[in-house]
Amino acid sequence: MRLEWRGSTLVITWLPVDCMGRLAALAPGSPGETEVLAALLAGARVCLDRRAMEYRRYRRTAPAGIYRRCLSLERRLREMGVCVIGTSGR
Repeated sequence: MRLEWRGSTLVITWLPVDCMGRLAALAPGSPGETEVLAALLAGARVCLDRRAMEYRRYRRTAPAGIYRRCLSLERRLREMGVCVIGTSGR
């Protein structure tokens, strides 16, 4: 996972599948994951570009069940307050 602060906004610039799962489960396993959860709890804006999500690179090759599970993890992140940018206003 790669993070950078841009003013008062925490931007996730690379999100591997394993990190996405731990964040969605509220079970941080690294300092970066802890930083994301702490930022959300503190009310900071956390943004994630959809191109930064590793699982999207496997859209054409991943089995449908696994891909749907990853979509579910992304939905959980959105529900937690992570702003996913580059999704045409969704």
